[in-house]
Amino acid sequence: MKTFTSVILSFAIMGLLSSNASAASNQKFTLKLSHQMAPDHTLNSVAQKFSDLVKAKTNGNVEVQVFPSAQLGGEKDNAAALKTGMLDLGIIAVEQYPSFVPESAVLVLPYLYKDYAHLDRVLSSDVAKDISKMILEKTNIRILTFMPMAFRQMFTVDKEIKSAADLKGLKMRVPESPIYVAAFKQFGAAPTPIAWGEVYAALQTGVVKGVENTPEAVLTASLQEVTKYLNVTNHLEGPTTISISEQVFQTMPKEYQNALMSAAGEVEKYDLELTVSRDKMARDKLKTKLTVVEPDIASFKKAIRYDQIALVSSDKGKELIKRLLDIK
Repeated sequence: MKTFTSVILSFAIMGLLSSNASAASNQKFTLKLSHQMAPDHTLNSVAQKFSDLVKAKTNGNVEVQVFPSAQLGGEKDNAAALKTGMLDLGIIAVEQYPSFVPESAVLVLPYLYKDYAHLDRVLSSDVAKDISKMILEKTNIRILTFMPMAFRQMFTVDKEIKSAADLKGLKMRVPESPIYVAAFKQFGAAPTPIAWGEVYAALQTGVVKGVENTPEAVLTASLQEVTKYLNVTNHLEGPTTISISEQVFQTMPKEYQNALMSAAGEVEKYDLELTVSRDKMARDKLKTKLTVVEPDIASFKKAIRYDQIALVSSDKGKELIKRLLDIK
């Protein structure tokens, strides 16, 4: 009798598990993903690729709708919305996170990365994983993956930048991020945080006299129309992320959570390849429209002092920097 009862109980449990799995696989979700870049920018291609992968991995039960060009708000606003669960997904640059977790600025330090291979090693390191955990704990935002961006250059309206001394007092647009403000203060500039969608007008009207970003970002925003010089500084590499609201993430079945993480991992490799190729294409196009200046890079490196950047001056920040510098 005991054996018969055990068999019946086993079948009941199997039926319940099967029913739960079936229910999970039949649940449907529509997620909104926001980013700042134009529809022809690499990040929009990456977002669309991520959407396609998620759809395939969930048999069409999870749809990721992509909203480019800050249609759902600026990047700073998007990060705040992820925190509260008002936005599902966002491509959020790492530079936005030091406002919540100061030590995360270590991933955006000037002249930290040697090349794309080194950058890739850092973004897949235990240091990056630790920073992800810190961000999740303090913000309720889960980073699904870090992604490389191209190395950033300085674009100026009417002045060549031949050394760091030429930046003295120059009003340079920087992202709305404390690490960029800190870095450009060390360069001697007058950093002016402005949302990306407002940069064209700011350059056109003289609110700022320069902007720093990747060549592709400048090209797709048509900023070559309002600048004259491409100063090849390679001063900073600002990685980005695909981030999801933890509030949203926890409403989803485990199999869909795994699908999102798997899709993000795959798209990171796609992003790296596309970033490198599109950066070269953008540089080549800009060289036909702007005057190219090759500055004294040593003067910029000499101006930077990691130990004087308050965001990363805590014991934890110093520990993270040491671990990062050990990654060769």
